[in-house]
This record gives sequence, structure tokens and C-alpha cells, in this order.
Amino acid sequence: MALRGHARRWTACVFVAIGTSFLGSIGEAQAAPRWSLAWRSGFENGWPGEWFPWDNGTYSANGTMPAGSTSAWTIVSRGSGHPVRSGDRAYRGWVTGASSSSHRPYPGLSTGDGGSTPPAIASPIVNTFWVWLDTDYNALSPSDWISLGTWGNNTDWIVHTLSVRDRRLEFAHTVPFAGQYIGPQPMPTFPLRRWVRITAYIEYNGSIGNVRVWQDGVPMLRGDWTQRPGTTLRRAHWGLYANGAVRSANMYNDDVSVWTLSERITDFSREPRPPQTGCGGGYEGGVAATGACAMATGLRRRVRRSRAAA
Repeated sequence: MALRGHARRWTACVFVAIGTSFLGSIGEAQAAPRWSLAWRSGFENGWPGEWFPWDNGTYSANGTMPAGSTSAWTIVSRGSGHPVRSGDRAYRGWVTGASSSSHRPYPGLSTGDGGSTPPAIASPIVNTFWVWLDTDYNALSPSDWISLGTWGNNTDWIVHTLSVRDRRLEFAHTVPFAGQYIGPQPMPTFPLRRWVRITAYIEYNGSIGNVRVWQDGVPMLRGDWTQRPGTTLRRAHWGLYANGAVRSANMYNDDVSVWTLSERITDFSREPRPPQTGCGGGYEGGVAATGACAMATGLRRRVRRSRAAA
């Protein structure tokens, strides 16, 4: 029995040593930039909460359409029957009729302006958010668009956008103008009436920048940004933004996060994912952290079982 116990302990030690060496090699092979959470909103803090405290007249505290308007936004709760992805609240924007100008029912993010605004967010940036869209594609013309996200590296709202037009994702104001499609063929229709994860990787490198977008982990678009020089994210918004001819749409947003990275990403074969809750119970690591922590947890469990058996 003593020999068996010694053998088990020796096996466990060798296993830990090999596992530790293997994890080290994994860390070297998959070295990732450091991620810092710069800003986030799940709408749990209400309005204005972490958002820029400016209302263009479309916010509705009680969820009803303001008089004389055809678009509005509000914050819904889980008990309301509206889609909420996590927590208790989410954004809802909706359109009930055509407008002589674009529909703009959404809150916005301004950075680097002092006061209550957060500092300007340094590039490179990863922005993740969830969107739930409901509209009738058959009622939209090929030129109608519904925007999902808008970003800018300046304070003049010279921006680039991500939209759904003619049932599919496209950029605007990049080079090429609508972006370059890099996803699966044939190009899929953007899903309706379910939560979709959007991840945007944005670099502002002075006079030129670039942006890439993934949909539910699948690469979809890339484009260059050349209209304004800059190195930080200064303006952004999400939510229901559409041309005035759109007569009916509902959009929900939840879990909007903006991360700044210590260095640029060069491997775009997979979606850049923010750090997950790691081995220590908090945000840590980077792209490779989740796999490494899972492996480490498995190693520890096996060692505990070996010790218990000994």
C-alpha cells in the first residue's frame, strides 16, 4: 500500500510538472495582448447612467411613443416580456412610421470631453455587443438600411457605421465604402428575432485605420478608415438608427462593452474575445486565458483525486 501511495504521488507530481510545462508552452504559442475594459453598459443603471446625458427627444421613460414622433427608445425590464439577454434590463428602440429625416432613437457615448465623460479610449479597440432585430425584410427596399453601430475617432461625428441593408451586413464610409465581405458564401441573411453577437475590432493609426466585424464568431467584413486622423475612440452609438423610409422596426441591445488592447491583433482567423471569468474568479488573461484556465482546473482536479486515492 505504501509503495502504491508513493507511486500515485510520483505520478501526480510528474503530471503536474508536464501539465505546467505544457501550459507554459501554450502561453508562449498563444501570447495575447492585455485587455482593459474601458466602458460598458447593460442598461442596468437606467438613463443616463454611463451614457452621455443628452436626449434628442426620442427617449421615452414610460415606453410610449412621444407625441408627434415615429421613433423612440426606452429601457425594458425582464418582467416586461421584451427580450433581455442578461441582467434585468436592455435597450429597446422602435419605429412605427416613416419620417422626413433619419430615425435616431438611441443614446450615445462621448469620451475625452471632461466632466462626467470617460477618458478617450485608446486604439486598438474591441467592441462587443448583442443585438436583437425585428423587422419585415419584404417591406424594406434594397436601399433602406438599419444601422447597428457607429464609431468615430473625432468629435465632429465624422464616423463609420455597420448596418443591415438588403438583408445583409455592410459598412458605410470605409474603403471600400461598404466594406469588403470576407465571410462564408453565399452571404447569409442577417438573423431576425434572436440575439446576435457582434464583435468589432478597430484600429485608429493616425491618418489611417481599419475595422473588422464578426457575427456570432464568424468573420464578415473588413474595411479601412481614412476620413479623419486620430488614435482614440471619441464618439459611438448603438441602437436603432435607420433611414426615414423605414416604417416598422424593433431593436434590442444588451451587454455593450468597449475594450482597449495593449497591442494590435495580427491573427484575424478567429474572433477576438474579451477575457472570461478566469481561474481566480475575475477578469484576467486574454484570448488564450479561457483554455489555459480550463486546462489548469482539470489538472488540479486530477491531482486532488490522485491525492485522495493515495
